[in-house]
Amino acid sequence: MTPPTVLISDDEPLLVSALVREARRSGLVCISDTTSERVLELARLHQPAVIILDLNQHQDGRDLLAQLKKDPTTRDCKVIILSGVEDQFTRHVCFELGADDYEVKPCDPTFMTRIARLAAAVAHTRAA
Repeated sequence: MTPPTVLISDDEPLLVSALVREARRSGLVCISDTTSERVLELARLHQPAVIILDLNQHQDGRDLLAQLKKDPTTRDCKVIILSGVEDQFTRHVCFELGADDYEVKPCDPTFMTRIARLAAAVAHTRAA
């Protein structure tokens, strides 16, 4: 069975590199985007199990989240919002738009372990 894929989109290249490194250590296939301009295209093309999406990028993360959840080819991907903002209103809006979780930067040390478990569960469901 092919390892699950995760798409990481954040405008901080060092954070993306660190997340990609951790994801690969966790056995995931990684695709990344540091501009947010190709998130929809990459998600449609690769059908990742999980998308890690920063809110504050060139394209607003809330808009991207809404587009991902409306698109028939990407709506079943799990979307984890990654944000430097701990704001209950923003968190609420993201969940209303379909986010599956909301993580505040800096990431908890167990973040990628949780992502790997979620990705494996999604891959298992898709294979069934």
